Amino acid sequence: MTTVKQTPSLPGFFSRYESRIDEALRKELTGLDTEIYNIHRYYMGWQEIDGTDSSTGGGKRMRPTLAMLAADAVGGDLERATPIAVALEYVHNFSLIHDDLEDMDRMRHHRPTVWAVWGKPTAIISGNAMLKIADGAVSKLRSVGVEDSIALEVEHELTQQYLKMMEGQYLDIWFETEESVSVTQYLDMIERKTGALIEASIYLGGLLGSRGGPNRQKATALKAIGHEIGRIFQIRDDVLGIWGGKETGKPVGADIRRKKKALPAIHALSMAHGSSALRIRDIFRTEDDLTEKDINEVLEIMERLKTQEYCQSMATERWIDCKRMIESLNLSGHTANEFTELGEFLLVRES
Repeated sequence: MTTVKQTPSLPGFFSRYESRIDEALRKELTGLDTEIYNIHRYYMGWQEIDGTDSSTGGGKRMRPTLAMLAADAVGGDLERATPIAVALEYVHNFSLIHDDLEDMDRMRHHRPTVWAVWGKPTAIISGNAMLKIADGAVSKLRSVGVEDSIALEVEHELTQQYLKMMEGQYLDIWFETEESVSVTQYLDMIERKTGALIEASIYLGGLLGSRGGPNRQKATALKAIGHEIGRIFQIRDDVLGIWGGKETGKPVGADIRRKKKALPAIHALSMAHGSSALRIRDIFRTEDDLTEKDINEVLEIMERLKTQEYCQSMATERWIDCKRMIESLNLSGHTANEFTELGEFLLVRES
């Protein structure tokens, strides 16, 4: 009897915030009818290339959902947290539009990317415009009752996290040309590239969501949880970048083809010996495009070295620490269980 592998489901609490997030995201583009904003609507999953309505391709909306969950965890003032939830989702998508171009990826969420449809200059400009849409969302903090001093603090925090994200993206690109990258360097990179926005989502949701004013102790503790969740998310993402299935929309070995110095490559390059070491270094060093034979050789070396198991073990270790943090907090209602559900999903997600 053949066992059918079950694809892990998105945690149920995502649906609780879905309509609020979608409505707020769409509202930022209301009245903006220039073609560049139709590109935004396409990338957010609301339109097809020809402008007809669509309801697919927008991604998980993880960052705004985490902001809402964190706000619920400290008291549940979702309205005050909504502007930063919207801003973080638009900044995330700005980064993806540019990331698609940097990596020359033609598909994202099973749909053609912006540069693949409209060209590289348009992708750069539309990404930049999306960043300013995010700024517009942040400017609404005071209109939902956030005190001026807190709004200024939030704006400063967002600026710092945006810069960290861009620093991480730079390091990710730079690593591709480096002969050797350490695990420490890798962790620093992912804490910036991916972790910055996830950390900001949970921290700022926690800062703004308390009905009696900021609970800084809880917000700071939530920030530490966000730090670990960002690591777990990216380590799993790097596993999927090599061993992911059809759910990822990318072929097996995609990150090998790009010679990305993510955790699997770092492990294999450091642990391989003899002829395997020489071969894998030659493959990652060459300036030529890799063949299917090259990719399969790297996959075979990684299998012998148990690279996938190593990466998954590192993510699991991070989750054990993160779970202890969650259990030590006195979070409101069901949110502690939902943070736990989130972490367990991120460890095994397939897309």
